[in-house]
Amino acid sequence: MKTLFKVILNLFLAISGINAQWVIQYSSSPAQTISSLRFFDSNTGYHTSSLFNGSTLNIYKTTNGGVNYVAQNSSYTSQRFMAIYMTHPDTVYISGNYGKILRTFNGGQNWVTVNSDTLIQYWGLWFFNSSTGYAAGSSGKVIKTTNKGDNWTVQNTGVISQLDGIYFLNESTGYIGGSNAIIKTTDGGANWSVLAGIFISFETATCMYFSDANTGMYGTNAGRIAKTTNGGLNWTEVYMNSGTAVWGLSFANSQTGYGCTSDGKVIKTTDGGTSWGIQNTSLTENLYEIHFPSAMTGYIGTWSGKVLKTTNGGLTFANSNTSSLPQKVNLQQNFPNPFNPATTISFTLPNERFVKITVIDVSGKTVAGILNDKLGAGEHRVNWNAGDLPGGVYFARLVAGDQTITRSMILLK
Repeated sequence: MKTLFKVILNLFLAISGINAQWVIQYSSSPAQTISSLRFFDSNTGYHTSSLFNGSTLNIYKTTNGGVNYVAQNSSYTSQRFMAIYMTHPDTVYISGNYGKILRTFNGGQNWVTVNSDTLIQYWGLWFFNSSTGYAAGSSGKVIKTTNKGDNWTVQNTGVISQLDGIYFLNESTGYIGGSNAIIKTTDGGANWSVLAGIFISFETATCMYFSDANTGMYGTNAGRIAKTTNGGLNWTEVYMNSGTAVWGLSFANSQTGYGCTSDGKVIKTTDGGTSWGIQNTSLTENLYEIHFPSAMTGYIGTWSGKVLKTTNGGLTFANSNTSSLPQKVNLQQNFPNPFNPATTISFTLPNERFVKITVIDVSGKTVAGILNDKLGAGEHRVNWNAGDLPGGVYFARLVAGDQTITRSMILLK
């Protein structure tokens, strides 16, 4: 009966447009923060919560897309697990505080501790094949296994700050972000170089994504996303919302990606991270982990122990009720204006339609493609960073269905 009610409620929300595209799929009981979440496909996934009531049932598995979760025994209580990686629906690794790395070969029926170090916390975990993987954590420590976690060797990273976000492109090339640091290897961890990212004091790269050896980005706890197109030699800020944090990134492909933030918002890019739009959820709390196992299906773990889910790419209405939906397409003046180097472009839609936003210069040449996506009714915002363009007058052009609107913008340099 409870499941039937949830289905009916979600259908009603989808029809009415009230924050319907990111729905609360699951709420933990007792409510405990979901600190890690990962899916192998749209149906099978895990999340973990820290229980402080003496229970060791703090790993949760679903095989039906989050409709139901079954608690599994980690053998540890009051244990915070910070990362999950799945190489197979039945082969899963989990890492966390006190240097714990757990592994299962049978879908969680049994979990075995394959590493333990009470002085280290492992916040990042990555496997690029069934045997070889890395864990990254506090004190600049990175460890590597080549035999499915049976043994781990310490890597010489050259840093002593905490390490968190981790992404490997292949067996040789990988990036790890941390506190005021980005490190890179091109020889499978034998050597690491320290890259000069763009950071403020106490800023940590919490998550990373690379589409190829040159193009990638990281999100931070200072609400920033920085992008590189030359393998990390230089970075450009492509998103900034001060006072918030970007806790997670997940890309469905090289162009379409999502981030989860500390104020209950989801941010989305459809141009490889150059510009980002904002999607609303029904929450205003920390969204700690996001994962898209397929192009349209995504999951988010939250501070209050909820799992949010979308099955249409997270397309949300910005308005809280349909009575206040805008009556027409409108492109507002960008803010700030003049700007340097980033600005926000806001627009409204009276109904769902395909939207394309480009930037052209005074000669009529297109210099940037900001958005090309299907959006729902309501108010939407995208950020544009013009750091690689000279100062001058530019024009934002919005095409929504059969309507075209243009606004002038001034870039001061």
